[in-house]
Amino acid sequence: MLRDQFASVLKEFGSLVMEDLTLNDDGITTVTVDNDIVVNLQYLNDSDTVLIFSPVGAFGDLNAADSGEKALALLKLNDLSGPSCEVTLMLDGEGELVLAADRRSAGTISSTDALAAWVELLVRSVRSTREYFAEHFPL
Repeated sequence: MLRDQFASVLKEFGSLVMEDLTLNDDGITTVTVDNDIVVNLQYLNDSDTVLIFSPVGAFGDLNAADSGEKALALLKLNDLSGPSCEVTLMLDGEGELVLAADRRSAGTISSTDALAAWVELLVRSVRSTREYFAEHFPL
């Protein structure tokens, strides 16, 4: 039932952003914000939970001299009072890509306003993290 409710909210949100946001067989859909930020939403059937995640950017070589500073920066950006707020920043399994992610009960995403606010929270986190890394770790 919650999956159907979430699918309905996605469909309505998709019509607002002019994208088809239908869940695929794995429960995933993707929306691109400002032609720049890819936002993935995945419905987890076992827990009626929705996972939202987005690639922030490349972390760089794990053996580079500044990799420790970058890892520490990610930890600091995860501070609940920091720019990432409720979103968790992490490295992927290979340690090459920084991801921003959050999860919520599907029951809390019962309107397009709730979904839009959640997407915006993630987008703000991705942008602020990209800005921080561009300023402190320029290429």
